[in-house]
Amino acid sequence: MIQVTERAREALKAVQTQMADKPEVALRLAQVEQGQLGVFPDTGRDDDHVVEHEGRAVLLIDPEVAGALAGSTIDFEESDDGARLTLHR
Repeated sequence: MIQVTERAREALKAVQTQMADKPEVALRLAQVEQGQLGVFPDTGRDDDHVVEHEGRAVLLIDPEVAGALAGSTIDFEESDDGARLTLHR
């Protein structure tokens, strides 16, 4: 199972709030190119791993990605280079 810190959940919720006109849309973590992960708006699928915050889905994770990243933690960091999600194994 992938762990998602409270800080990351709050950041995902903030992004989702900006998409308020589409409440059925959450952010998806999926492979976008060979060996690269991306985060983009999408709707849920039956086999998704769903991360919720305050009762609402904020992150959808493809089953293949969830399996490959099992035991990892997703966090959120802000630096001089900007804000980003980070992955720790």
